Amino acid sequence: MITILVFHTEVHYKAMDITPYYIYTTNAIVLFYCISGYLFYKETPFDFIHKFKSIIKNLVIPYFLFTTVLAIPKALIHENFTIIYNAFTPILFGNTSWFICALIVAELVFSILLTLSKKNHILLSIASIGCFILYILLPQSLYNFWQWQDALLAIPFLYIGYVYHQYESTISPYTKPAYAALLSVALLFIKAYEYHLNLPLKNIMIENPLLFIVDMLCFLCMVINLIAAIPHQRMIEWTGKQSLIYYFFCSGIPLLVSMILNRIDFSYDHLTYRFILTVIIVYLLTSFIVWLIDRYIPLMKK
Repeated sequence: MITILVFHTEVHYKAMDITPYYIYTTNAIVLFYCISGYLFYKETPFDFIHKFKSIIKNLVIPYFLFTTVLAIPKALIHENFTIIYNAFTPILFGNTSWFICALIVAELVFSILLTLSKKNHILLSIASIGCFILYILLPQSLYNFWQWQDALLAIPFLYIGYVYHQYESTISPYTKPAYAALLSVALLFIKAYEYHLNLPLKNIMIENPLLFIVDMLCFLCMVINLIAAIPHQRMIEWTGKQSLIYYFFCSGIPLLVSMILNRIDFSYDHLTYRFILTVIIVYLLTSFIVWLIDRYIPLMKK
């Protein structure tokens, strides 16, 4: 979620996305999907009704609440109050906050798959591979109903996270930080090759499926091998727990901070230290707002 804030800060503060989307943002989104799948797994039988209520409470209600409320400051910033009126249709049809909409649909579909398959891994594997193939074959649209196409891509990674959690105790003894170092070097070469190909910037557009799979699996294996060696950091862990609330502000706060800094003659001007300072300001301000919401709005408490 921090990398998402970095990306949007770059877009608004530098006035363009200099760093290609696929360099790090796609990996962050895929990791988020895997963590969501990780949290799906429990030793007890899967309870669809309980999970359905959780999705409604923790995803659907916050989606409608935040996208509706945030339409007001967007109108003030852009000095165009027709934005408020025009926002309702995209909100209703799931064309606002694409990532949250895709996650809602993906979690609902994955819940249905777990229930119908009775957690049979053969059936779940076939369904996950089928979703990935459909995502690649279908023509891409940025305005698909409730981002169901992006949900197709999320489902395989939900399943990967789910499987990892189930077999974590078996996998953990074989994970080592040294492997993470080797995988990080491999990932650098992969990213360099992707940069050479000049891949597109459009949410997650897959022009080369094999390269995408190698990239994501290399990245996820790196994280799995690295995570045990990373010390606890309370602020980052808290950010992770509140990440969905962060997401609703991941564009608005960078935009607001960038506007203020540019007006006080603290624009980017190709000075890296200014961008780093801006990212820190965005992160701290967003964290403060998220803390206020977590503290004073019980609806968002999980």
